[in-house]
Amino acid sequence: MKLWFRLAFCKSIFLYSLKMSLIVGTILMLINYGDVFWARGYLLDSEFIKALLSYLVPYGVSTFSSVAAYKRHHPELALRGQND
Repeated sequence: MKLWFRLAFCKSIFLYSLKMSLIVGTILMLINYGDVFWARGYLLDSEFIKALLSYLVPYGVSTFSSVAAYKRHHPELALRGQND
């Protein structure tokens, strides 16, 4: 588990996941709440929390898949991670 977190927060994976989160999250936020935001000019608290999830979910998916791909291409890390 320690290995997974070390990989998840290494600079390259963190920045890649952040970039994907901003791109995909913005698209999702505009699809789901764009009309409400432009009509009212603001989001209600419950809408704002859901809009934040539009960014957090892509970040989590990108991080999880990046760590899995890294471990798959570096099998020696997977063996070492079993002892963590």
